[in-house]
Amino acid sequence: MEPNYDKIIVLIIVFTASFITWKIIKDFYRQRFHMIFAHLIAIVTSSFMLLSTMFLFMPKNYQRGAGPEVELSFNSIAIVFVMVFVIFMLFSYLPNRKK
Repeated sequence: MEPNYDKIIVLIIVFTASFITWKIIKDFYRQRFHMIFAHLIAIVTSSFMLLSTMFLFMPKNYQRGAGPEVELSFNSIAIVFVMVFVIFMLFSYLPNRKK
């Protein structure tokens, strides 16, 4: 059985981006709403991040069982980095800078 390093790397990237999104959103809304509502908003947002990043790494002509399940590319990694950076800027850096 051959190791699937591409799948492992993609899963690490996807789960890390989702966790960072969850943490940033939860910290932002915790100051404004009750902890439960902040957590629910963060879960929904990180779920969308999880799905969108998985779609980034899906091959263009994906057919089940016919080819690779994930396609690791520099372009997809850069897009994930930019998405997380924009979320960080909008929810952490800019509101803290006004204080």
